[in-house]
Amino acid sequence: MQYASIAPLSAVLPAYGSTNDFPDKPIKIVVGFSAGGTTDALPRLFATQMSRILGQTIVVENKPGAAGNIATAQVVRSAPDGYTLLASSIGQITVSPHTMTMSVDPQRDLEHISMFGEGDQFLTINKQVPASSIQEFIALVKSKPHTMFYGDSGAGGNMHLYLEYFRMLAGLDIDAVHFKGGSQIMPDLISNRVQLSLLSNIVMNSHAKDGSLRPILLYGKKRDPDYPDVPTVREAGLPDLETASNWFGLHAPKGTPRGVIDKIYRALVESLKTKEVQEGLVTLGITAGGNTPEAFSQRIARESETFKKVAELTRIKPGST
Repeated sequence: MQYASIAPLSAVLPAYGSTNDFPDKPIKIVVGFSAGGTTDALPRLFATQMSRILGQTIVVENKPGAAGNIATAQVVRSAPDGYTLLASSIGQITVSPHTMTMSVDPQRDLEHISMFGEGDQFLTINKQVPASSIQEFIALVKSKPHTMFYGDSGAGGNMHLYLEYFRMLAGLDIDAVHFKGGSQIMPDLISNRVQLSLLSNIVMNSHAKDGSLRPILLYGKKRDPDYPDVPTVREAGLPDLETASNWFGLHAPKGTPRGVIDKIYRALVESLKTKEVQEGLVTLGITAGGNTPEAFSQRIARESETFKKVAELTRIKPGST
């Protein structure tokens, strides 16, 4: 199905009347992280194509801070008119409400348009750890409790919960080291000051190729062709970890008219089919999304409940952001 003839949003907003009332008003996509990361790169990738499809300018605005929650709150409090959207990563929507003190409820206070991309992650160990498989690593940690550390990108973030979920399901005594962002993990992981972390293919690849890091488990539903010997979580007997994927989504303020939501959704789906976006997704190591607003909302509800339980069982309590 083609959507090249989709009208500008102003054409379906009764409050705006004529499509000429706000001819130059752009659609703003707010990103809760600094420029340069995947959460920033993805909306910039599809915004150009969505702009063409909708016939309307789209700008991406970075509003970093508090693990993306400043941006979330800004969009929640924006007018529900389709001109302010949120490009999220999973942590903002299904993890932060259970690990951080928030002024808004992302699940309840947003309209969930679609997941626009999803990426697998590798459980990765330093080369000096004497284990060549996930089974050997689990046995090693159980034989030497509290002697190893995992590194995450910040207390209460999705990486923290994903690694705690692994630790809990595998029954391991391994301790956390919280860094201020993913880039700060790498020096300590490569030097073996922390022994384990959770990394995307893009981040891990060069270090795995030179032998300094070793992937032992894939948080994903099918094996990565670049690392065909690394089992998925289901193959390793940890199927519940399939929930801990790294997805990215598009949202609008609660109360945005359904007609507007549908136009944005259809434009996003069409943009994901373009050659430019598909090539960009491959470069970023991301699989295209495009699930419906209903399916996306249902997924968010399921995963939010899962991570609420993980936070409770691992005693991660909400704190000030």
